[in-house]
Amino acid sequence: MGLAGLVGAAVTTVIGIVSLNLFVLGAASAGAFVRPVGKKKKEARLQAQSELWDLSTQPLPGFQHKFFEAADGVNLHYVEGGDTSAGSPLVIFVHGFPDSWFVWHHQLSAPAIQQKAHLIAVDLPGYGGSDNFPRASATAILSSIASFIVAQKEKKTSEACILVTHDWGSIVGFRLASEAGFLFTRCIILNGMHPALAIENATRATSSASRMLQTYIRNPTNFALIRSAFRSLKPLLTQLKCSYYISVFLLPRPLARQLYKMGDFWFLRLLSRVSKFPNEESFLASSFGPAKSEADGYPAAILGRQTSVNKRADDKIAYYRDNLAFGKWRKPENIQLLAAASESNSGFTGLIEQKEGSFKCPVTIVYGGRDTAFHRRFCFEGLEEYLFPSKGVKRSYLVCFPRAGHWTMVPSPGRESIDMLIESELDGVDGEDMKERVWAADREVKFEIEK
Repeated sequence: MGLAGLVGAAVTTVIGIVSLNLFVLGAASAGAFVRPVGKKKKEARLQAQSELWDLSTQPLPGFQHKFFEAADGVNLHYVEGGDTSAGSPLVIFVHGFPDSWFVWHHQLSAPAIQQKAHLIAVDLPGYGGSDNFPRASATAILSSIASFIVAQKEKKTSEACILVTHDWGSIVGFRLASEAGFLFTRCIILNGMHPALAIENATRATSSASRMLQTYIRNPTNFALIRSAFRSLKPLLTQLKCSYYISVFLLPRPLARQLYKMGDFWFLRLLSRVSKFPNEESFLASSFGPAKSEADGYPAAILGRQTSVNKRADDKIAYYRDNLAFGKWRKPENIQLLAAASESNSGFTGLIEQKEGSFKCPVTIVYGGRDTAFHRRFCFEGLEEYLFPSKGVKRSYLVCFPRAGHWTMVPSPGRESIDMLIESELDGVDGEDMKERVWAADREVKFEIEK
């Protein structure tokens, strides 16, 4: 590690320790360390876990628990329902931190979507009822999810496949849309940032500021250069401020776990209120996964998670620690072959040069105007250059839900607007007709970019 890396690691550690202390103070002021977990609360949590994870019952009306064992031996849990006939289109949902398949229960339960599509919501490795990898690397996570999607598509006679993602699931969604977009007819990506665009915007900001500061050294009376350097860095600095909590998850593991588990899962309970979930018990049950009493039938890793809260925390924060967002994806052979076949069938000659990280399928990117985890300018400036060219068929969009926070698909009217985006794609409706459907659910929704 070079000098810059050491300085960066030291700064991150200092910010992480300060942030953790602030969270501890927040938990303490809320009484999280002194209020005991009562018998009724424990029973309510166990009941909620049983309703979501008991393999002998339906997780939602009309849905079934299923498992998929990937070639690498990792067993993924998912729920399946809707129109499961071979000719129906697929809609695959992927959640983020700290959730599971249940975060999509509004969309899975929507009658109009159920009647039109084969619905699958999968638990990411290390979450919910799915197995885990020793490291949540890009190759491990992307290969397992891509292989899962390929296996589901192979059961179908319909080529239509819509991917709907949130948070860390959206990091997966962005990467799949740009590196394996041939799998999808559209990706609907909620509340996340595209890693390639983030790197480009960070590099542009730091390079511009560096040039101005170098010029300032030669002209020390020109303070306008200092102001210009700061303006260049401001979007990056604002995003780092929004993402400060991540520094806690990058601390040495014993400290990194504390935010997840301290004060009777105070942080998770805080997120349940922020997300506007139906109730705290269902949010915790979604995050915890199966209880020990339901672990039979799940991968062996599930019992390990339920007997060790440290293990449960480690599996979730691994996504922050193991470079899923920016690591190189070494694609398995079947994905490489499918990619080559897709390029051949599309007539791609390699003569058209695309920006690295450009999407290979239409995307609809949604963010909440009140989402404190992301800064709009940093995350989406320059997005147009990455969007899939519509060629007059299907357009790509950047959409803002002004009243929504980070969980855009949970509270009204965001959840109805997401339903309309999915339904429109299933019905083959795009452009102004699609917008009218979304506006019928929420007139304040803004379509900021269209290509």
